[in-house]
Amino acid sequence: MIAATSACSGASAGGAAAGPPPEASASARPAGPKARGDDLAQAKVFDARGQASTCAPPLRSCPETAPDRLFLDRCRLAGFQIRQCGCETRCTGDIATVYRHYDVAGHPKDCPPANNECSAPPASAAFQDACVEKGYRLDVCGCEWLCSGKFMK
Repeated sequence: MIAATSACSGASAGGAAAGPPPEASASARPAGPKARGDDLAQAKVFDARGQASTCAPPLRSCPETAPDRLFLDRCRLAGFQIRQCGCETRCTGDIATVYRHYDVAGHPKDCPPANNECSAPPASAAFQDACVEKGYRLDVCGCEWLCSGKFMK
């Protein structure tokens, strides 16, 4: 036991120090990964309308507001994460584009869930063909048929 202790103390006292030489500067060391908080602060987040912004740090006290359940559900179901940015709830992806559909005239519309209290009138063959030929699909949104992508260009 004494030999082991003296051997250890002798190695450190003998000048053979472990680690990099004292003249090695801090700048010569490889940089570690960026702080996770820096990446999150610079990450782009989106509101329910698809407006992009950067995420401000969460605030400790915010006014009481009812959560937008449709926005939160759509964000999660699209595979994105919910972030608290300041006093606002944001999504890491633009779900407005995920749920944006187009009517027969090519105007963008939100696609609410199908309404069971009405039935969508049949879509014209020309509308169906134009939508499907571009690789999109027809969906019942509310009480109307809409195309899942911009079929008119």
